[in-house]
Amino acid sequence: MFYFSQVLIAVFLFSAQTTWLELFSFGGVTPDLILVWVVYCGIRYSRTGGIGTGIALGLVQDSLSGGLLGVNTLSKGLIAYVFSTLKGKFYVEGVVPIGIFLICSSIFDGLVFYFSMEIVLKGEVAPSFLYQSLPVYSIYNALTGPFMFVVLDKIDGWLQLKMSNPHMGMRR
Repeated sequence: MFYFSQVLIAVFLFSAQTTWLELFSFGGVTPDLILVWVVYCGIRYSRTGGIGTGIALGLVQDSLSGGLLGVNTLSKGLIAYVFSTLKGKFYVEGVVPIGIFLICSSIFDGLVFYFSMEIVLKGEVAPSFLYQSLPVYSIYNALTGPFMFVVLDKIDGWLQLKMSNPHMGMRR
């Protein structure tokens, strides 16, 4: 049930990311719901679960993007690794710590994208990406993230309650 719910969450986030989230773009930038979820999984789940989620979702994101294969896999996997490692050293509750973690992870994700495109494709990305799009992307993820963390915590709590008592809600 846990893995099934994780797949459903991933399908929902990917469908939202690729369809109606464009309506909420700001300066052509939309939040990366997959990045927020990878940070969430890195912080809330086991090290293996967080890193596995980051690599799997990065690979799916690479496959759907049609761009350079491996950029999202690398960045999401490394982000999940970092947060899976650091989660015991920081108290990650509340809007401010989540926002700071998402700003850092968004900047790292954007820099991996920028430098890999610069190295492999020799200048396909506009230099304005670093000082225009990347700050907006980071702040947008930081504003979206705490809300997503609350929703994902509620779903996670409901799933844990459901798994601990599978007969809950059944009437005689």
